[in-house]
Amino acid sequence: MHNPRFLSDDNSLIAIDPDADTTLVLEQGVSPGYDTVLSGAYGPIAPYVPSEGDGPVVPVPVVSRFQAKAALLQMGLLDQVETLLVGMDAVTRLAWADAVEFRRTSPLINALAPNLTWPDGTALTAIDIDALFQLAQSIEV
Repeated sequence: MHNPRFLSDDNSLIAIDPDADTTLVLEQGVSPGYDTVLSGAYGPIAPYVPSEGDGPVVPVPVVSRFQAKAALLQMGLLDQVETLLVGMDAVTRLAWADAVEFRRTSPLINALAPNLTWPDGTALTAIDIDALFQLAQSIEV
């Protein structure tokens, strides 16, 4: 069984296996083995106490192709992106040309971001990329 184990306020058992990077949630009356685990047969169970870092899940920013390109243009980065794409594989170029929307976590963004620099030569940071997405989200058609 997994370790450590926690019991949540709604009586769900949460088992974490850090070696396999997995989390298992057992629900009372639904999950086989719930009563066995709850009895302590696999070891102690602690109450689940959220840490200060736990909070609402922040949605992944999604912007339209127009919004993305307009934000890059406003920040003086669009030409640089277009130049970078020339040296990238055909699928990446196709994604840039035909994607309807761009997600902050997309492989295309992750492929481009490390190669982008500001006009002064400093590399864009993850915070800069987040700010670009925020700018893009604010652009209305």
